[in-house]
Amino acid sequence: MRETERYKLSFTTGGLLANECRVIAAEYLRLRDWKKARAAVRADNLIQKRTASAVLRISREAMDRASMLSDSELEIVVSGNAAERHQLVWLAICLQYRFVAEFAEEVVRERYLTMNSQLGPEDLDIFFVKKSFWHGELEELKPSTKNKLRQNLFRMLREAQIVSEAGLILPQVIGGRVVTALRQRGQGSFLVYPIRDFEIEGLMHA
Repeated sequence: MRETERYKLSFTTGGLLANECRVIAAEYLRLRDWKKARAAVRADNLIQKRTASAVLRISREAMDRASMLSDSELEIVVSGNAAERHQLVWLAICLQYRFVAEFAEEVVRERYLTMNSQLGPEDLDIFFVKKSFWHGELEELKPSTKNKLRQNLFRMLREAQIVSEAGLILPQVIGGRVVTALRQRGQGSFLVYPIRDFEIEGLMHA
């Protein structure tokens, strides 16, 4: 029996969009209104894209990601260092796209836990096949769309510093402010990062 809840699979371009999320988060925190923030970003091309279509497409995707985070998390995205920003935007992506979250937990983190740190496109292809048994929408994807999803997911993993350019899974050092944010969301929020169980326990009770 197939699940009725379809995967959202629109992460085909743009990479992590950490800087775009920072700009949009800053506008939201200034205006405290997502609709006004969206209008300001697009009207003034605050994300600095060359064409109106790119501004619309990228700002929509980055806005969707930023809106997954709490105000306190957005404060860190705006004022934090690159590592903090990347970790929280990765969390936002996993909150937005269940497919990505499940790949992060079931493949990336599991590989890391078993000390098999090499990750390649073929691992995503196997994951596609596994999940397609329950999600017919994966079987409906055109090869070109699946290729875009594959390319952009690995781009996001690299930009988030979860996977190296050579395809090695990188252990995560999660800073205090991000730990506080994840702790408020619950222990499960740590599972989208390559981090060991005993480390999660330590961070949850530090």
